[in-house]
Amino acid sequence: MTTGTSSGQWRIDFDAEVVFSNGGALQTQGFRLDIPGDDIGDGELGELLVRHLGLLMVGSTKITRRELIREPHKGSRNTVAPGSGRRTVDLTGPATRAAWPAAPGGGAPGLAGLVDLPVVLLRLLGAGQPVADRLALAPFDLAGHAVVVQSGRVAGPYLTEDAVALLAAQGAALVATDSRQGDGPVARALAAAGLPALTGLTGLEALPATGARLHAVPFPGDNTLIRVYGVTDDQH
Repeated sequence: MTTGTSSGQWRIDFDAEVVFSNGGALQTQGFRLDIPGDDIGDGELGELLVRHLGLLMVGSTKITRRELIREPHKGSRNTVAPGSGRRTVDLTGPATRAAWPAAPGGGAPGLAGLVDLPVVLLRLLGAGQPVADRLALAPFDLAGHAVVVQSGRVAGPYLTEDAVALLAAQGAALVATDSRQGDGPVARALAAAGLPALTGLTGLEALPATGARLHAVPFPGDNTLIRVYGVTDDQH
């Protein structure tokens, strides 16, 4: 059974049992993984699950239920082979704005802190509450990264205040989102943490789940206006 959307990427929703060679087992229900094509065999799927979770001493895997779903990749670890070629995606929309933390002399950060940043992409499409919390960020290395939250909506929060605290503690470079919410508790928390925020981005569905880099360039004379690009060498 397949579920269609406008995306050309596929994931699989499945139940599985993993048996360890040194005893014990692990069961999953409704687990989802990115897959490299539009279908995958049970043996390959078991291997992807093992690699994604980083499991050791696995004796066998068994897939007990599976459903192919056409939806954007979420960034499953070690599951999708890279493609080739360089792409640049303009992520700037009519509502794209930048908010900078208070700094002596005001103005935007230097360009060195805004260009060629590795991206952590959080896709929250389809979530009941598309807001990233600490647990959503926990799997990622955040230091020096642009954390991009695709909420799938133009209004409403996209991070919790606890998530902002984690981003600041781990040294994230900036936060970007398709939400246009530029004020409220989260915006104040980002400013207090010294994190630039880019809101109102568009075209995030064109970014691959992993491997993208972000470039942001403020407009001369108006640092709230900004041009944002995603660059990737991966076309999967």
